[in-house]
Amino acid sequence: MLVNMQQDIKQQKQDMLEMKEDIKCTIINSLNEKFKNLELKNELLEKTIEEQNNKINNLERQFRRRNLILFGVEESEKSYDELERIVLNIINSYTKISCDTSNIEAVRRLGRKGEKVRPIVITFNTLGFKLKIQKNKHCFQNTSYYLKEDYPMEILIKRKELQVQLQKEQDAGNTAFIKYDKLIILNNKRPPHKQSSKRNISESPETLHPDSQNVQRTSKQPSKKNKGDMKNYVIQKPKLFLTQSETTQHQIKTPQQNTE
Repeated sequence: MLVNMQQDIKQQKQDMLEMKEDIKCTIINSLNEKFKNLELKNELLEKTIEEQNNKINNLERQFRRRNLILFGVEESEKSYDELERIVLNIINSYTKISCDTSNIEAVRRLGRKGEKVRPIVITFNTLGFKLKIQKNKHCFQNTSYYLKEDYPMEILIKRKELQVQLQKEQDAGNTAFIKYDKLIILNNKRPPHKQSSKRNISESPETLHPDSQNVQRTSKQPSKKNKGDMKNYVIQKPKLFLTQSETTQHQIKTPQQNTE
């Protein structure tokens, strides 16, 4: 009798241990399944956000592709019409291109008014006319004005970071340049300068070497006004942060870049 009771108690303990182990495995499997589902939803959400960001960046690039930024123009205008006339006068005075109001869609000062002179964002009616002006930006040399491309803040930061690698590639003899937000390396190293084995023709006493004439040509360029970092004028867009609880409460739907 006592032996049977001890065996029953032992069997009950064994059954309880097995039940406890089964419950633990069930809970762990359930948690693992939920965790996998959350990981999958999080991956889909990240993919969706990345695709949306790419769409926004492409739209912003298209929006800015007809823009040029003009630096060095004093803020003397009292109205939009005055600012437009100032821009037209500068373009017509320094470039070889005739420009009137029909070629310009909009002009505006970039950033908030402060101590520094703000640059002017010029939006042209067509990309072709903007490229014509851009090809003639050398006409502003030796003046206080200069033109730059209109890039988003993220692209400006990326291009600044690429400048270090660009310099390294150029120092190594590679032909490299920055195209929008990418570094293009052609890997065609420039051959080192070889000294000619031919003997130089002797010069007569009457022939003067250019170095002996002591003629120095200097071209003093006026200081560029308002030369600074574009980040000083651009107001950054607020960033969107999603909490984990928000990701689990929404159903994810998966949706699906001209050289400057």
